Amino acid sequence: MSIPIRSIRIIYAILACVICININGCMQGNAATSVNKPQKPITDNTLKIVNAAFYSTFILGEWRYKGARNRGGSINAYIKIPAPLEMSKEAQKSYLQKAICPSSSNISMWNEVENIPLSVHIYTHKQKHSLHVDCINPLITG
Repeated sequence: MSIPIRSIRIIYAILACVICININGCMQGNAATSVNKPQKPITDNTLKIVNAAFYSTFILGEWRYKGARNRGGSINAYIKIPAPLEMSKEAQKSYLQKAICPSSSNISMWNEVENIPLSVHIYTHKQKHSLHVDCINPLITG
């Protein structure tokens, strides 16, 4: 006795739906774990360590590091520049992420920051008119 082709197609369709539901559930479970992981508190010591990582980068030159602040559970590091950069906003963001965000060699800073969001802001006159980018912690695998 053979199974009709229509029945086989229905079985395959049901299997495909079950697989999709399982994959979707796994992805949501992983997202919930990373989102729900408790964030470390931002302490004065954390800000000092972030400041130390940035201050050493801006000793020479015209850019001035103005310090890191706790803003709503994230760390915002501010850099005052003498004039706007002559490049598109996307190019500026790429530059900030690649050249200004602390590198993976700054292990002690990234271990301290852990899962706290860290953003770098550049501005010419007022901090509230800054261009910013989120730095990615290279020590966290995701």
